[in-house]
Amino acid sequence: MLKIFSRFRSVWMAELVRRHELQNGFQRADAIEQQARQLPTMEQRVFKRAELLAARLGLVHQLRLWDHFRRLIAILLSLFAIIGAVAVVRGTLSVSQPISLSYALMMLLGLHIILFVLWCFSLIIKDSYGWVGRVSLWGLEHIGQRQYNQQFNNTLLTIANQYGLTKPAGAALTHGYWTLFMLAVWFVLFFHLSTSAYAFTWATTIWPAATLQTWVSVIGFLPSLFGVDAPSVAALWDQPSESAQLEAGRWLLSCVIIYGVAWRLLFLIGAIGVLIARIRKMTIDLTLPGYAPIIRKLTVSAATELVDADSDVSGIDSSQWRTPKPGHGELVLSLDHEADTAWAAQHQREDWYAGVIASSDEKHRLLARLDAEPVAKITVRLNAQLTPDRAAMRFLALLQQYCLNVEALLIISEKSDEKRIVHWQECLDEEGVIWKQ
Repeated sequence: MLKIFSRFRSVWMAELVRRHELQNGFQRADAIEQQARQLPTMEQRVFKRAELLAARLGLVHQLRLWDHFRRLIAILLSLFAIIGAVAVVRGTLSVSQPISLSYALMMLLGLHIILFVLWCFSLIIKDSYGWVGRVSLWGLEHIGQRQYNQQFNNTLLTIANQYGLTKPAGAALTHGYWTLFMLAVWFVLFFHLSTSAYAFTWATTIWPAATLQTWVSVIGFLPSLFGVDAPSVAALWDQPSESAQLEAGRWLLSCVIIYGVAWRLLFLIGAIGVLIARIRKMTIDLTLPGYAPIIRKLTVSAATELVDADSDVSGIDSSQWRTPKPGHGELVLSLDHEADTAWAAQHQREDWYAGVIASSDEKHRLLARLDAEPVAKITVRLNAQLTPDRAAMRFLALLQQYCLNVEALLIISEKSDEKRIVHWQECLDEEGVIWKQ
């Protein structure tokens, strides 16, 4: 079972990383991708990459905190169920004696049965986590770091709706809570009946004794299958014997365990079974936005990558992801080669023009400059006559770690090939880089 739910966690983590990259740009991590490429299937590679990349991005740490809050809310709900059970039992047994068994059954099982009926209607109306699920999600959003908790909750709800997990998960939460509640009711009732003397009777104002006996026979059918017979109306009506009182107490306990605990437990097991079956069928949709560059990196080995210019950026890709610093002004650079030589000659002395950046040393110096003097916008001039190589794409993604606004400008000349231009546009779109021409 743990293996099944670990699959759900893998899908969840892959979705978290995908959303992060859609918002912040594709994350370059050659060592992680090389490790992920060792796995046989593309889905396993995506899961492995997401797992390792999430640790580097700090998502795993935040998810652990989310798990702590989830356990805290589960403990609080469990305490609430136990306290509620104590209140229900003490309220039932605190009335004047003899206590009506019909009244005791309604007090002990009434709320549980009413809410079960309402839960059945909710299955017809719409997908729902039930009130237990909604309370849990509300608590997770308002405890601790709300930004991350809301992000995890939104992704969790998206996955649950996408794979049809909402109803079985909501059912498991609801029936799990009420199983605990009714089990607590049974233990508290057992404790009271074991340590104190109570007198029971069958009482009614509007129903004749024969009708009441019919209802007693119907309710007592299931307990009778387990050898616990309901005390008759006549036996408890006038001055019941001690054996009749003993029978009444045991029958009340059996009704709570059968109509309360066992009933909910069966539905809990069924909900978990449906949930596990649907989790087994979960597969990630690799056609979603953001997966294209991931699939490309996990499919093509490093030995087959094309290079148009010096792509030696050792010490850059292996570094931790950095948050861009706010800056001022704009910096323009030509990557690998400037197509418009006249434009370059005209602006080469301008402070805002960094010149042609081609070698690894020039790239390192540019990054050092951006780290010391961050800018608000970087415009990268790309020669559309060149082939869009992976080194250029990797450097564009790296620039997004140094500036919040990175834009590519395709320089198109009369000799530019239309197919090559389209290739540039597709590669920039896959990398999440804004472009114009």
